[in-house]
Amino acid sequence: MTLNVELVASLLLFFSLSLCEMAYISKEDDLDLERQSKEGDIIDCVDINNQPALDHPLLKNHKVQIEPSLHVTSLHRTSLNVKSVIFGLRETCPIGTVPIRRVTKEDLMRARSLPKIPSIAAMRQNNMIENVKYGGGGGTTTYKLNVAPDQLSAHNMWIETGPPEHVSMIVAGWMVSPQLYGDVRSRTFAYWTGDGYRNGCYNVLCPGFVQVDREITLGYALEPTSTYGGPQYELVIHIEQDRDTGNWWLILNNQRNKVGYWPKELFLYLRNGSLHTAWGGIGIAGSNGFCPPMGSGHKPDGVFKHATVFRKLHWVRSDGKFLPPSNKTMEWVDKSHVYGMLNYGQTWQYKSGYVISFGGPGGYCKV
Repeated sequence: MTLNVELVASLLLFFSLSLCEMAYISKEDDLDLERQSKEGDIIDCVDINNQPALDHPLLKNHKVQIEPSLHVTSLHRTSLNVKSVIFGLRETCPIGTVPIRRVTKEDLMRARSLPKIPSIAAMRQNNMIENVKYGGGGGTTTYKLNVAPDQLSAHNMWIETGPPEHVSMIVAGWMVSPQLYGDVRSRTFAYWTGDGYRNGCYNVLCPGFVQVDREITLGYALEPTSTYGGPQYELVIHIEQDRDTGNWWLILNNQRNKVGYWPKELFLYLRNGSLHTAWGGIGIAGSNGFCPPMGSGHKPDGVFKHATVFRKLHWVRSDGKFLPPSNKTMEWVDKSHVYGMLNYGQTWQYKSGYVISFGGPGGYCKV
């Protein structure tokens, strides 16, 4: 049983508008349009058709897709016991512009120095050719974590297809990473590679991800967060391929904010669905050999409010229908002395659907 450890290790080396409503501004005007998140991040409002994503050489003639043509027949519904985390700009960007979190030289330097040794707690659907997947998602509870400056703790879902040397992959979720963000807040993140890590990056640190939503973008701090045994807050994540255009859309929150998409041109092996969908967590040890806390900082013990849960897990069929994982899944926990995982399967408790729970306190893990 493997989860392709080398593959995930390589991953960690890198770290609604309608057309008639659109207005356009010049690049010079971009400099005067700034917004500030509740946490003080500087967000630039840039022309949607002149955003950094379109500087990618494979996107020279790309026309921005304003709305996905997804054939979704089922939506993620929250329960009475779990609330959706709220985040976004105090004021949305003007029509015709999109928010891009300002990237500094310090951000790029920190991202390049991310540590390289992962520990994983995850579940993945087995490779079934007859079940090509066109996306997936779920809701994961968010927590504040005490993460050291050179550690990283991520909680995410991912899709992937292709051999390790040419793998195409999209990852999205929330993480705590002082080296990526310069603080210890829990923040949204995404990562992509189209060709076995030769190209790709986190968030918008390189051209590729096309931003569409005017309020929510990648890298936002999540508030409020869950407390052990207390109120629970979740980030609802959904990735789905538009079968008309082939683009892969990122949708967040129960309100289904269509944040943006990765154009199909970026990928060698994600042109027509994916073969693997996975959910779980990734921890990266610091230079002292200690793994960070993951999830709530506690191993799962059978009580939903004691550890991070990933609920309403689903993958997307070609007709857009959401289906729960089958019993043909792989579960894998590296460093089981510091992390744990429970697969509850299909459960009706708290209207939670298919549920896994994972995480742990971290600790010395170079053994």
